[in-house]
Amino acid sequence: MTAKIYHNANIYTVDQNNSWASSMLVEDGVIKAIGELSQIKDIVPNAEWVDLKGKMVMPGIHDAHTHLVWAAARQLGFICMLDDPQTLEELADQLKAYWAEHSDREWILASVYNPLVLTADILTKEWLDTVIPGVPICIHDYSYHNVIVNNAVLKATGINRDSVPPPGGVIVKDPVTGEPTGALRESAWARVHMCAPQRSLEDNVKALRLATKICNQYGITSAQEASAQRAVLESAKYLDDAGELPLNLICHIPWGVEILAGCDRDGQELLIAERQRYASPRVNVDAIKVMLDGTSMAPTFSHVPLDPITDQPITYNLLMDSDELVGKIEQWTADGMIVKAHCTGFGSVRIGLDNYERAAHVARKPGQFHDIAHAHYVSPRDRARFAELGVVAEMSPAVWHIPEYQDALGRAYDFRTLHEHGALMTVGTDWLLPPTPNLFPALAGMLVHGDESVPLEIAIQTLTINGAKAVNQDKRWGSLEVGKDATFIVLDRNLFEVSNSEMADTQVDKTFVQGQEVYTRQA
Repeated sequence: MTAKIYHNANIYTVDQNNSWASSMLVEDGVIKAIGELSQIKDIVPNAEWVDLKGKMVMPGIHDAHTHLVWAAARQLGFICMLDDPQTLEELADQLKAYWAEHSDREWILASVYNPLVLTADILTKEWLDTVIPGVPICIHDYSYHNVIVNNAVLKATGINRDSVPPPGGVIVKDPVTGEPTGALRESAWARVHMCAPQRSLEDNVKALRLATKICNQYGITSAQEASAQRAVLESAKYLDDAGELPLNLICHIPWGVEILAGCDRDGQELLIAERQRYASPRVNVDAIKVMLDGTSMAPTFSHVPLDPITDQPITYNLLMDSDELVGKIEQWTADGMIVKAHCTGFGSVRIGLDNYERAAHVARKPGQFHDIAHAHYVSPRDRARFAELGVVAEMSPAVWHIPEYQDALGRAYDFRTLHEHGALMTVGTDWLLPPTPNLFPALAGMLVHGDESVPLEIAIQTLTINGAKAVNQDKRWGSLEVGKDATFIVLDRNLFEVSNSEMADTQVDKTFVQGQEVYTRQA
């Protein structure tokens, strides 16, 4: 690879010892020198010079929580992507338009609808039966924790009045007839996706290829895939072996609940045991995903709260046995794996931290961090525990700037307080909820989050070096320093010189991964 000197730039390094530079020498995908042009111009005599015309450069962005294949499947039409229908007529029109183009898919899996608008008394299985008669239809609400299905799906999956829901799941039944209403909550809808026609490897590779290109468009150069089923691992391995994976991917293999794993417990254990067959230079498979509770979004709350009197978790919403999980965390820790625990309620965050503390006698390797995924709501009593236990506070989904999600989630995300308590904070898109993995509006939103706002420098750290530390890659990327990978992005504006609204509209001009230009914005 030809040596290149990138100059005439405003390079924000996220290196506290040398925050800004104007030039950077890159050779063989590695930063060889960074500083002023006069300091580096003669190091490699035949280097190619690249004038960045005063643009801001920063490290590539780390997305700490995403669902790449699932998100891109919507973009490609493998899943029907609804456009915020406000009436049953709009929903019917969108489903029919999709079916007119994709009737070869046999089922309609659609997302998302707003259950506060299309309420349970309006959107029913009986109504779905009339839209496209005989075609199985399953629609996710905006939390992705609940679905409504028609009778064709219930018949195909064998769900009936005698069906017993799996642990943590709810099959909603009519109080008079006892028949399923078509509403399935949490793990109860896992059977739907396991019975639905499965996508081919070719389709999954196509979806992952598109997802990574979209990530590069928004400056994302590394990501934690939070639903790494076998199909995801196969696709990632395929692309990396072909030299077509333009980001670093940390794959969290789901364990304990079928809604993310797509298979039963035996299948989950087998995949974990076989995971190394899917490892490659840009695919890390030593990560696990578990779900302690459901959603803290209205109208169907399935998170674990704290009792207002005893200040103890109310555990009837807990999706798995903590004693069993602690034993697994001990095993995974000894195997060098990291664990991401989905916790959306005050109570589940406490239980998650307790679980990590109970497993703490198994020594972790340097840089081996478990995390609490989402960390929407953290009790004041638990805020210092993240730093004390060496647990990452992953702040996702990155929707705190979107009014409708503020309505659904209420006041969430304690950026300033957790930072002041020494927590290592990361940010994830939870790409499925937002339409794109664009983190610049969320970055701007962290600066105007009321009493929990943080300075821009801290916000940028959560998107860059903190993410690298969380997955033990901060010696390779996350900041722009000599010896690290030349993984960086070029922006169309200087984040330190624009208003908050202008920051939210930031566009990425170029994205580089290990010195390779993987994205260029078209004029």
